[in-house]
Amino acid sequence: MSRVESINNARVESPYSVFGSISKGIAGGALLGYASKYMLPLSSAEMDKEYYHVKSQIRESAKDLKGLPIDAIRALEERTPAQDAFIKMVDSEPDRVLKIADLRKVIKESKLNQEGVKELKNIIAQVNEKSRNSTKHFMRSYNAAVKEMKRPTIAFVTVGAVIGFFAGLAHKVIAGQLD
Repeated sequence: MSRVESINNARVESPYSVFGSISKGIAGGALLGYASKYMLPLSSAEMDKEYYHVKSQIRESAKDLKGLPIDAIRALEERTPAQDAFIKMVDSEPDRVLKIADLRKVIKESKLNQEGVKELKNIIAQVNEKSRNSTKHFMRSYNAAVKEMKRPTIAFVTVGAVIGFFAGLAHKVIAGQLD
């Protein structure tokens, strides 16, 4: 029990001072345990065959998302020469990854000026960026879902609470307040 001085300087034993520190440690540890469930990276056991299968499906779906901006450009009534060159490039090899490095042939055939080349590179970069961002978004969502499904919350909270208990107890012992 810890000693607490009252208003009239008489020493009184308080049974609650140790429990306050320990209960704060338990609550904080449990909260950190719960947060660690989602913050820790996936382990190799969690990344099983199903995980890699879904991951490949997400990548395939992201490739399909490239079609949305391409269709939007295709639907324009009046297109710039760069947009026409882009549509021709996509139509010539629809399954190919769009790369800025492979533009020499397209630029020669389309006879684009510097502004047109710059616009064409921007179009390709935007389409690829949309696909990349979609893939990242879906992968983050799937990783969070895997953590939710495969990691038992009670285990993380319990381990955190036990660590918090010992941390609160150690704090009182180090501070010399435990009698």
